[in-house]
Amino acid sequence: MLVSTIVLMIAAVLSSIISSFFPHFSINYISIFIGLIIGLVPFFNGRVAPFHTEVFMYIVAPLIYFEGQSTRINLIGKRLRQILETAVLLVIVGTVFAGFSVSLLGIPLALAFLMGALSTPTDATATESVSEGLIVPERQENLLKMESLFNDASGIILVTAMALWVKNGQFNYQQTLFDFLRSAGGGIIIGIVAALVMISFRQFLGRINHSAYNAQILLFVSTPFFIYFVAEELKVSGIIAVVCAGLMQNSESVRSRFITPRQFHNGLVLLRLLREVLNNTVFVILGVLVVRIIRDDLISGNTNSQWIVIGILLYLANLLVRYLYGLLSKMGNKGSIIFALGGVHGAVTLALVYMIIDNVSSAQFDMIVLAEMLVIILSMVVPSIVFRFILDHDMSSKEAGKQIQRLRQEMVKEGLAAVEKIYLPEKIRESVVYDLRDQKSANSFADFWHQWAKASRYPEFNEQERELEQRALLWAFRAERQYLDMVSQKENRRDYLFELYNEILLAESILLDTENEY
Repeated sequence: MLVSTIVLMIAAVLSSIISSFFPHFSINYISIFIGLIIGLVPFFNGRVAPFHTEVFMYIVAPLIYFEGQSTRINLIGKRLRQILETAVLLVIVGTVFAGFSVSLLGIPLALAFLMGALSTPTDATATESVSEGLIVPERQENLLKMESLFNDASGIILVTAMALWVKNGQFNYQQTLFDFLRSAGGGIIIGIVAALVMISFRQFLGRINHSAYNAQILLFVSTPFFIYFVAEELKVSGIIAVVCAGLMQNSESVRSRFITPRQFHNGLVLLRLLREVLNNTVFVILGVLVVRIIRDDLISGNTNSQWIVIGILLYLANLLVRYLYGLLSKMGNKGSIIFALGGVHGAVTLALVYMIIDNVSSAQFDMIVLAEMLVIILSMVVPSIVFRFILDHDMSSKEAGKQIQRLRQEMVKEGLAAVEKIYLPEKIRESVVYDLRDQKSANSFADFWHQWAKASRYPEFNEQERELEQRALLWAFRAERQYLDMVSQKENRRDYLFELYNEILLAESILLDTENEY
């Protein structure tokens, strides 16, 4: 298991590295491609263990928790009716319509409804990946986000009910309704209670001990795993529990940013890192599974391609239901298309597939996995293409990169000019100029090794020299910030200005923390 985890983590990191060179491609596609390579190369494939439902859900739980944490809880009250419509009504209608559509292919009705239920949960992280660089209308963006947070639980209940229908040959309507209310209601209670306890403990600890921020961050990271485990042990929805806890965590973050600013900043950095790594891991797994299942089918002689038709039909059925809901909700034709295509599938769909492995035959399971994987891929590819034509384009990452580079060059130029006006011993000036030029990557590979050799060969600056170097750099950073302040008054775009301003503040923080204690 350890080797398998290491391989998947390396693959996830590699996806991020490659994605940075190809910003126009969604990182999810790159992760799937790397997963396909791992599955095709026996050396790597043999080092990735078989996958289980529990593994998937413990990847999905923190993803949903972090998604909930980035959502303001006051939006829930404002959009409660729409949340219930999309998270419950839309899931049920989508399941029924997709189920009947698939049954027309000769698939048993119970199995068809099971596949329909599996194709209903959506993924906010995946939606963001297909709309990157584009402006999604606020109404659709908020609704898609709310839907993806809450339709996972209703999807899980329906999948469980349909799986029992397939296994037992009958569908118990009353039991399904009772299970839904018990699971969702219990999940809400557990999530709220656990969040209140964790928030109270963190706030108390933060106020009596400011030096415990490392423990605070570890507590924050472990929270979704703990809450999901407790909820599942109590036989209620762990997904709903972590969603509710994440929403409550958002309000805590808003009102306690400055108790320990460094902890808050490090928490945000860690949150983004974990979201990216976990999301990449899910899609790497998807690529590996595609290769493994197709290879097993070829070896066993089961080359039935019906899953392709089923996958396309499931996707189109859900697309139509979502489009009609948009029209009924008065979103207009374009808004309805955006809402329909924005229902992108991802981690939860894949996790749900592995929940039903004991309820279906081996051949049925392989067909379901491939069909649902096709739904996931279509739900990413189609909007990636269509959105480019129907949505307004935001500043592309490439264009933003050019603007950042332009401002960085001018910013460092101001810093160097400020240093030129003050007296410094030559060796200190050389060190300061090198550090400033490093801000814009102007130092060559040879320059780095030259400075590395000097740092390794000669003693460090004495206390007086270190103070001179620190003051010179702070003076330069001040000039750089003043330049960005001036530019911010003229340019409408503030996000890339904030990125540069943040870099300078972090550089100052590192400079002032001479012992690297904080």
